[in-house]
Amino acid sequence: MANICSESFLNAMQNLLQEKSNENYETFERELENTKFLSPVIIVNKEATNDLKNSDVSFVNIEDGEGNKLFLAFTDRAKFDKFKKENPFSAIEASLKDFHYMLTEIDTDAKGFVINIGDDALFIPRETFV
Repeated sequence: MANICSESFLNAMQNLLQEKSNENYETFERELENTKFLSPVIIVNKEATNDLKNSDVSFVNIEDGEGNKLFLAFTDRAKFDKFKKENPFSAIEASLKDFHYMLTEIDTDAKGFVINIGDDALFIPRETFV
């Protein structure tokens, strides 16, 4: 599977990682609104749909070195597979709206989500959603 995210989003993310200017933030935020990611989940019920509100899907999050919980987003299958390794994770497509749901309904203690953990990672704080 190729990139799930558009080339314009990937460029905006790369530009922001290289230079944290107001212009790059604005471009990134515009692109983020319309982007979907791969988000790791554990499917408890194999008959479950690709619906984030389905209780048969358990969302995967991690803790950073300071004990902060973070949800995960990946821009392509290769980056997801690198994280997945031998774990029983599946991936579902998730938008910014879906991450909002995860942070406000699933785990209100989570601090945000990380795009492409382990590579050129970019942290999106929960304050983005409130």
